[in-house]
Amino acid sequence: MEAWLIEFLLTYVTFLSMFCPPATITAATILLGQVPAHTLRQLAWKVAGEYVAVMLIAIWIGNFLLTALGLNAHALTATGGAALLFQGWPLMTKGTKAEPARMPESHVNVQEMVLVPLLFPLTIGGGTIAVGISLASHNASLSGLLQLSAVILAMAPTIACTFLAVGPLHGRLSAGAIDAMARIAGIILVTLALQLLASGLSQLVLQYLAVKPH
Repeated sequence: MEAWLIEFLLTYVTFLSMFCPPATITAATILLGQVPAHTLRQLAWKVAGEYVAVMLIAIWIGNFLLTALGLNAHALTATGGAALLFQGWPLMTKGTKAEPARMPESHVNVQEMVLVPLLFPLTIGGGTIAVGISLASHNASLSGLLQLSAVILAMAPTIACTFLAVGPLHGRLSAGAIDAMARIAGIILVTLALQLLASGLSQLVLQYLAVKPH
């Protein structure tokens, strides 16, 4: 039971780092700062629910797609790291200057923002799906997939609460504080990206050396 809990917490921290609440709050404050409280609650739980749906599909079906397409799980891990690096580097080096392109025009219906940009790419990036599929391929047993599913379900209230925090924080955070949060979030993402890249690439090399004829 203790080993299961440790594995659960480690996996949860992995997905939490990829979601990166500081970066999400920074962007969401720009996007949703003027949204009424009741609308924000609806959006928050809708995004959380769609996150769960997308990630459960990726976890339970993604491994079969890998096999069918002949793709390597370690290569997918490295790809996820590259995607996170692409996402985190601008935040780390530019802070909130990396965010203005996400600012919607005033006439946009906020309900239309749920899929893009709130779910994709703000909540789920390419790295999130890639790492989810990679973890599923390494834990392909029923118990492993159920554990991953439990982690995804645990992410739902985390995601909802992150978006709900936009309301109380809007107008109370200075531009400097938001910029600092964005840069810290970028550092976290880049660190995780380098870990995934190193893990995926090293495993690919070891796998290549193991099958290479002597």
